[in-house]
Amino acid sequence: MEAVSKGHAKVSLPQRPELFRPGGVLQGGCAMTLADVTCWIAIMSLFGEDDPSVTQQMTTSFLGPARTDLLCESTIVRPGRLIVYGTAETTDTAGKLVSHHTLTYIRPPQRAGA
Repeated sequence: MEAVSKGHAKVSLPQRPELFRPGGVLQGGCAMTLADVTCWIAIMSLFGEDDPSVTQQMTTSFLGPARTDLLCESTIVRPGRLIVYGTAETTDTAGKLVSHHTLTYIRPPQRAGA
């Protein structure tokens, strides 16, 4: 984790050989998982570590190949009571935008004693 502030998070993913697909490109699911985790951390910065939010929908646009470490920055755009909407952008070490993500989370009601 690189940084966290209210409604924002920044997380890095160091490259490792097992994360690459043929052709020397980082497998796309790595950027998607990084975006989901980064957005989830941004949600926890608003609602606390015990928040029960779960990913409901994620849309990813891959904008270029990733061949280096990744850095993902996420912002919570709408922190609703039941629905949370966020965005995330993943860049490589040169700062080149690799992927853009929009994420929607459901915040199920917490049960007493849970």
